[in-house]
Amino acid sequence: VNGNRNEQLISSVFGLGEGLVSGELNADVFTYNEGVIQSEIANKKHEVRHKQSLGGTEIRLLKPELSDQPSLDRTQIKEIANLLQELRKHYGKAQDIEFAYVGNQLYLLQSRAITGLDKAIDKQGTKIVWDNSNIIESYPGVSTPLTFSFIIKMYEAVYSQFALLLGIKEKELEPHQETLANMLGILNGRVYYNLKNWFKLLALLPAYSLNSGYMEKMMGVKESFTLEEGEYSQLSKSQAWLRLLSTGRKMLKSLRKLPSERKKFKAFLDKVIAEYEAIDFEAKQPHELMQLYLNFERILVKEWKAPLVNDLFAMIYFGSLEKLIKKWGVGTNPNLHNDLHCGSQDIISTEPIKRLFALTQAINENSIVLSLFKNSSPEGIWDNLTSKNSDELSSIKALIDDYIHKFGERCVGELKLETISYKQKPEVLISILKSYVEQGVTQSLTEDKLEERLRMEAETEVSTSLKGKWLKRQIFNYVLRMSRSLVSSRENLRYERTRGFGMVRSIFSAIGKQFYAEGIIEHDRDIFYLSKEEIFSYISGTAISTKLKETIALRKEEYAAYKKMDQPSDRISTFGVVYHANDFYPKAVTGEFEGDLNGIGCCPGRVKGQVRVIRDPKETNTLGGDILVTSSTDPGWVTLFPTASAILVERGSLLSHSAIVSREMGIPCVVGVDGLLANLQTGDWVEMDGSSGKIKVLKP
Repeated sequence: VNGNRNEQLISSVFGLGEGLVSGELNADVFTYNEGVIQSEIANKKHEVRHKQSLGGTEIRLLKPELSDQPSLDRTQIKEIANLLQELRKHYGKAQDIEFAYVGNQLYLLQSRAITGLDKAIDKQGTKIVWDNSNIIESYPGVSTPLTFSFIIKMYEAVYSQFALLLGIKEKELEPHQETLANMLGILNGRVYYNLKNWFKLLALLPAYSLNSGYMEKMMGVKESFTLEEGEYSQLSKSQAWLRLLSTGRKMLKSLRKLPSERKKFKAFLDKVIAEYEAIDFEAKQPHELMQLYLNFERILVKEWKAPLVNDLFAMIYFGSLEKLIKKWGVGTNPNLHNDLHCGSQDIISTEPIKRLFALTQAINENSIVLSLFKNSSPEGIWDNLTSKNSDELSSIKALIDDYIHKFGERCVGELKLETISYKQKPEVLISILKSYVEQGVTQSLTEDKLEERLRMEAETEVSTSLKGKWLKRQIFNYVLRMSRSLVSSRENLRYERTRGFGMVRSIFSAIGKQFYAEGIIEHDRDIFYLSKEEIFSYISGTAISTKLKETIALRKEEYAAYKKMDQPSDRISTFGVVYHANDFYPKAVTGEFEGDLNGIGCCPGRVKGQVRVIRDPKETNTLGGDILVTSSTDPGWVTLFPTASAILVERGSLLSHSAIVSREMGIPCVVGVDGLLANLQTGDWVEMDGSSGKIKVLKP
């Protein structure tokens, strides 16, 4: 019920066990956890005994002196707990047993594996907090295995380099290799940050508490996150100051060199991209393509220092600007720090839309081209542009070619390798231009210049607030200037990442075509359903499995199902084995409520609905989603359970029939509810919580 694999749960009654399993009698409940016993002693009035003369069983009155006495003593409880451990080792699975004591002799009557553990979260297992509130922008929806296998290794390699760059020594970083290797996770095909590992890495830096707040702002996570005590090593004050001074020197040096380093990085990447663009990938063999990728990967990792340093300082200066606004009471606009960054003219992200407007204008000004765009399909337009030789078409084709050369990889889902870019399929870009032409979208639609107006209003607000405060104004202007420059550069450097990922996309697309040509896979785009390691091991002779077609078919079925699912929560906590029992779609709970009735929660889930009181399962064939209310159940009730939204039973314990079956079926259930039938009748509405055992009767 609670998922605690370290705990044994024991229910017992005086007399025969039939009284417990049928739910007729209330039972004592004991929990045993590493020598610690907790007891819930029931008020017992009856017991089930064997009819000596007639056979069968009967319910008898229990001796009054036994009514409030535990049916098992501490020695017996420990003996049963030890037996459960022995059985677990013997069978390899936790066991659900029936037992009996005659005098001091323990008899094992039955043993079977516990069912339903696949739905019980092990909250004693390692907790991981996942968040995708920011990374979803880079990897929207479902991402294929190839994309995830590529980016998780890139994050590991790049952030290892980043840590060394900030002065963390290799011997200090070595124990954190597992952390670096698991910065990301994939839940139902969606990419998530592993927040615990992100903050473990951040905690290696001095002034962790200061940096963690900035990191949250930069990562865009909606809820704060804090590492638990013991999850990271804290430096002594003297060590922290020494490390801060050392790191500070390195950071200041990096900050001074950053403008020149950004230029060198850009020039270097331009050179490498140009070299790779000159290669005809489709003429290369898989071994050659693999080597081209590995060489390119080394370049991406080793030369990615400038974007990382820029990201760090963008985080620091943007966070500092927000702090200054709050500390000095600058203005009253809660979004002032954002508005001050509006209207930048140096961000490359705005250039594609400007070029598209210019292209649309050029199309509108040429009657022949305008007619083509209005009356043909995107495929027909592109076919005409590439096959017919006329001055009008050639001039537009040249503009489109220039756009694709410059921004052919900048598209929705541009960091997902499976995305078909404009460079790979120009018809997608043509369809956008066609829609602009048909809808009359032109430059005039953007003449409102909202961003520039927001920026000017924000600057006026700052000037008014800091009027006559010369020193504060100088400090504020410096931080603002640096923040603007770094945030703009961050966006521009992200475009360089897009170009790099586009090259990786081209290489793997070429491998896909080669594999398809050789009959290794059924379709060239099936390559995206394999991981990078599976592809390269197949090429190199180190594959554990060579049945790629079967693997791909299984993955395609699995990922098609993921696409049909709703988006999981943006913040998810998992315990123990991540893909076992954890719910990626936690149900919204609107806080605790006081119950009018209380029982034993047997299967979690909160349900609000109408109840139907049933005293005999033959009364109906279906509950139609009502909440079943009854006194007790036996196996004959099982056909009704699937038609109930929840189950409430007046008698019983955690191991009674109602509880066991409801857990196996995943139906929220509460048993042992005193006064249930006296307080509820068919048609009443309740809200019940299968975890706490609380039931609230709702007024009509």
